Amino acid sequence: MNENEDEKLTGAEERELVLQAAIQAIPYVGSSLSTLYFGAKQERRFKRLESFYSELASEVSAISDQIASMEEQNAGALAAILEDLHEKVEAEPSQEKRRFFKSYFKNTLRHPVTTNFDERKYFLDTLAEMTFLECEMLSYLCTQSGPTAVGSIQKPNIDQYAIVGAINRLKSYGFLMAFQGSFAIGGGSDNVLKERVQVSTFGKEFRDFCLET
Repeated sequence: MNENEDEKLTGAEERELVLQAAIQAIPYVGSSLSTLYFGAKQERRFKRLESFYSELASEVSAISDQIASMEEQNAGALAAILEDLHEKVEAEPSQEKRRFFKSYFKNTLRHPVTTNFDERKYFLDTLAEMTFLECEMLSYLCTQSGPTAVGSIQKPNIDQYAIVGAINRLKSYGFLMAFQGSFAIGGGSDNVLKERVQVSTFGKEFRDFCLET
């Protein structure tokens, strides 16, 4: 008899079972450690979801006149996005990032999922991957009127090269355009900091859909 598709474990669930078994195998303390870690983990995830949906209910009520009808939505695509969103919210420890997930959900209700499923899925997956610093950098660059030198972007208590890394990742997502600034040879000057970046149209669409709360 074939196993029911709905009862199959996901890859993440299988890995978690393997990890749980590995922790339990530690002599003397394994069982206690497993209970401590996995019990607390499930409790944290439950509280994240409880808070997310409670706040979301109130916020959606406030924009009820803007919500598209279910007839306008592609039901299968919307269901797939909601399932993915639920899992990402459950795993996200950052309250600020969960706030961005609420923005994503509200805009999904405002603007139906139709033939744009791939883009919506890309936005959701990318938002889950992004650090809060990357979100801040993208929002900041959206306020600039033109290309900005990477070396001029600073944030208190954040290393300059953490910002360089965030900028590079934003470029890889397709959210930034890069322009070569003045180029120096020798003298200890870092040309990476002279590069100039500007938000792409795609990056602005992402910011508007996910980061505007």
